[in-house]
Amino acid sequence: MTSAPPSGAVGTLLQAVFVTTMGVLPAFLVGALAVQIRSDLDIGPAQMGIAAATLFAVSGIFARRLGRLVQKIGAARGIMMSGALAAVALSGAGLAPSFAVLVAALVVGGFANALAQPSANLGISRGISHGRLGLAFGIKQCSIPAAGLIGGLAVPGIALVLGWRYAFWFGALAAVGLAVWAAFSLSGSAGSTTTAADAPADRGTPRAGLVMLAIGAGLAAAAATSMGVFLVDSAVQSGMSPANAGFLFAGAALLGLLIRIGLGAAMDRFPKRSPYVLIANLLTVGVAGYLLLSTGSPAVFVAGAFLAYSAGWTWPGLVHFAVVRDNRQGAASATGVLQTGLSLGAAGGPLLFGLLVTATNYQTAWIAAAAVSLLAALIFRLGRRMIRRARGVPVFTFRRPFSTTVKESR
Repeated sequence: MTSAPPSGAVGTLLQAVFVTTMGVLPAFLVGALAVQIRSDLDIGPAQMGIAAATLFAVSGIFARRLGRLVQKIGAARGIMMSGALAAVALSGAGLAPSFAVLVAALVVGGFANALAQPSANLGISRGISHGRLGLAFGIKQCSIPAAGLIGGLAVPGIALVLGWRYAFWFGALAAVGLAVWAAFSLSGSAGSTTTAADAPADRGTPRAGLVMLAIGAGLAAAAATSMGVFLVDSAVQSGMSPANAGFLFAGAALLGLLIRIGLGAAMDRFPKRSPYVLIANLLTVGVAGYLLLSTGSPAVFVAGAFLAYSAGWTWPGLVHFAVVRDNRQGAASATGVLQTGLSLGAAGGPLLFGLLVTATNYQTAWIAAAAVSLLAALIFRLGRRMIRRARGVPVFTFRRPFSTTVKESR
């Protein structure tokens, strides 16, 4: 029995990107179409924030359990179920006559997202060679900013032409297509327990270390997702025109997308380098970006946006790669633990950020985001120390500057 769907490694990666995008698309569409939805359903900004956070909160609560389920049923069945649930969520949101129905649709979307990440990661772990694993996760994690770009394009392309509900319905059709595609892949991937032939034996991630990584990822996601939600409004508050703020958002997101791919490829080229150290360094540099955003000066704000996006929100592919690399046989189960932290951070971060903005101002909120990002960096370093100690590996690795000798530093 083969370990990848019949379409091979490319098909495996495309399915992973597709299901990850569909998993978060309901929330991103709600954010992008907020003006039209609020006008139609007569709700306020706070309710829109609650609606978007609902998907990530449900995903975080059930990610661990559904990750174990995906581990048992296989990646293809997980993708099929996630696609079907995403179709229900998107069509339900498009039909929603009230705020309550919209939230109910996003609850279903939360289950779809909780299945999406473990399924995508398990598929990649079974169908992508070890030497291309980093690049695969760099590409796969581009699906998150891609979902944001899709949401943005849906405003002029669909919502202002046909109406906001059609954007959700077109998304539902795409999700149905994903579910059908995954169903045809079942014979090639369901129940497989083998990994790529060139993959080394699993080392596993110590439980305490994995939990610590989930906490760090949750804090990092809280800061980064807040930036994704509030960057445009904050830019306008700093004196930038709405059009320029939109272009800034698109440009920063595109830069972050490209850097995610580059970082993934770098992990394949330098396999002995520690992804956890790189994540901590990126988050630390991202702190400077958040602090620049807090100045309120339009020129400095632009620099802060690009710096925060290019460093503070390019780490997700690295953390998924690091966990799956050491848990290829149990990729879905390990990802479920990680996704719990990521989803809860993505849900809670923007809510708390918005409350802080309401109580104080954007300057204070961006400084708080910087502090959260720095704390996340420290927790990633602590998690790495815990993992190394559990494996009996020296905590500190001393290397002379510019040495060409690469040592184990995971």
